[in-house]
Amino acid sequence: MAFGSVNVPGAPGKDLDDVRNIANAAKSAAENAQSTANAAQSAANAAKSAADAAKTAADNAAKGVADLNQAIEDGGGISSGGNTIKITFESAFVGQQFTVSDGDDTTTGTVPESLVASVKAVNCNSTYTVRATASNGVEYAVTVATGAYYGQYTATLAVFNATINVTAAPGAVVKAVNTSNNAQFTATAGSNGVAAVPINQAGTYTVSATKDGSPSNSTTVAVNTAKAYTATVKFIVLTVTSPAGSSLKLSKGSEQFTKTTTGSDVFYLPSTGTWSGTITKSGETATGSVNCSGYQNYTLELAFVKIYGVSWDGTSTTKMTRTDDAAGFTDPVPYTAGKTAAQCSSPFDNRLPWSGMVKSERTGGTVVKIPKFWYKITQSGKGMKIQIADKATAGFSVSPAHMDRGDGKGERSEVYVGRYHCASDYKSKTGQAPKGNITRATARTEIHKLGSNIWQMDFATRFSLWLLYLVEFADWNTQKTIGKGCGNNSAPQNMGYTDSMPYHTGTTQSNRDTYGLGTQYRYIEGLWDNVLDWCDGCYNSSAGLNIILNPNKFSDTANGTSVGTPSNGWPSAFTVKNVSGTFPMFIATEANGSETTYSCDSWSFYASGPCVFVGGHYGQYGNYGLFYVSYNYASDANASIGARLLELP
Repeated sequence: MAFGSVNVPGAPGKDLDDVRNIANAAKSAAENAQSTANAAQSAANAAKSAADAAKTAADNAAKGVADLNQAIEDGGGISSGGNTIKITFESAFVGQQFTVSDGDDTTTGTVPESLVASVKAVNCNSTYTVRATASNGVEYAVTVATGAYYGQYTATLAVFNATINVTAAPGAVVKAVNTSNNAQFTATAGSNGVAAVPINQAGTYTVSATKDGSPSNSTTVAVNTAKAYTATVKFIVLTVTSPAGSSLKLSKGSEQFTKTTTGSDVFYLPSTGTWSGTITKSGETATGSVNCSGYQNYTLELAFVKIYGVSWDGTSTTKMTRTDDAAGFTDPVPYTAGKTAAQCSSPFDNRLPWSGMVKSERTGGTVVKIPKFWYKITQSGKGMKIQIADKATAGFSVSPAHMDRGDGKGERSEVYVGRYHCASDYKSKTGQAPKGNITRATARTEIHKLGSNIWQMDFATRFSLWLLYLVEFADWNTQKTIGKGCGNNSAPQNMGYTDSMPYHTGTTQSNRDTYGLGTQYRYIEGLWDNVLDWCDGCYNSSAGLNIILNPNKFSDTANGTSVGTPSNGWPSAFTVKNVSGTFPMFIATEANGSETTYSCDSWSFYASGPCVFVGGHYGQYGNYGLFYVSYNYASDANASIGARLLELP
């Protein structure tokens, strides 16, 4: 508080001012003294805090020294500077050498009786691996990751015995790699293809294998406890079958294998893709390829030529004997109502040309492809031998359907026949009644309007089907081996009755000996069902049966070459004909058979009935079948005769 003015009786004003000045000066001095005292107290407090901090630092340093001394007493080796790793060992490691390393900084030591060791790790942000071999002779390891700053870390090295039993391939080297520290463990598969890979630390492992230098795929296994685990890895395995003693080259780009074949050779391929194989032997060469798209098993068959044959002895039996590469084949099992596809089979299902007979949609509707093949017919008394080859071979002719027909197209690699009889628009289609009441000439003209390569089915193609069926079934009697067929004994019915059949050949009837719609051979429906088919490319005359190959020259009465005069009735003998301008074939030349003997299907000939038709219609007759041949006049048209198209690309 400042001192203001006062009145003191008897005191002059000047004296009072002096007194006031003295009092104010005394007050200022007192205030300065108080400030000095406060500053002194603050300094004292700061000094005490500094002393306390120094004492704490000294205590911590002393404790650190004590801890370090204790670590030394525990038996660990010490390297200068950095982090400290305290390792606890299981008793199986006592007295064994151990190593701690990150690849740059390494410390070694001996596991003490106390089973605890501490080592210095100088590197931060690094992974150290502790390794030691236990008394069982197995090395074990554990990893420790250091941080960004120096610190103390712990690790425990324990005995860990797990196994991954890996199914691979005999002799394969299997490797399991720990995904966290890259620890690797390996084993070789035994003759059973299984490798027992020992694992001595927990973790997630990537498992793979190599065989003959080629890798498998990989899989992962989480190993959490000491027990047995299982895994499977797969290779790209290609089995090549070929004639033994051939020189084989198997290649894909720059990758290749070469060897002399044993008949069946297994290759572990280094990569996916299309692999090509070539074999050579005695001047012959065969090639093939297979697309190996994944880690699984594949097969490639390389053959110079496959020949399948049948031999008929010319007696009344309908059965034939299988020969050549077909010797020993079992008979096909076609479909009957109620069967599944798995219950049906044919030894020819995976063999060309039969395996190539597949359905497709083309300009003419639904058709069946017939791949090119080669054949040979050899007469033997009244009997004969028929052979089909999947490749060109000496002494064999190109299939009649695929041969050079003189139309400028040369040999064809495939032809297509209608799956169904022609419908009202002359296309091959399901769900409609077959087109009937047409002359052969009308059918020829209308079918060809569908396209420049589309014609009425001809005798050459029908004969090709004869060959394919006989070699596959080794029996003349199609009504016995596949089904009676024919129809309802009244009138034509809608086509497509085999659409639901799960197999390419058979009858929709529950019994093969039951008449009714339902037969197909290799997806071709009604070859002796529903309606007969006009057969082009041939005609009867006083000269006998005349064959026309060039479809541009198909005619009812001209442009053909005679192959002789067939007998009239149920055949009991056939004669092989090799007439220039036609193709090797057989025709019926004796007629003493029946619907259950010899070829079973009748062959009728009349010189004045030029137009040939084949198969069978809705009437339930035993003389119908694949080999049924008959005739009619050029002007004839009725509901029981239809047509079938042929595409010649």
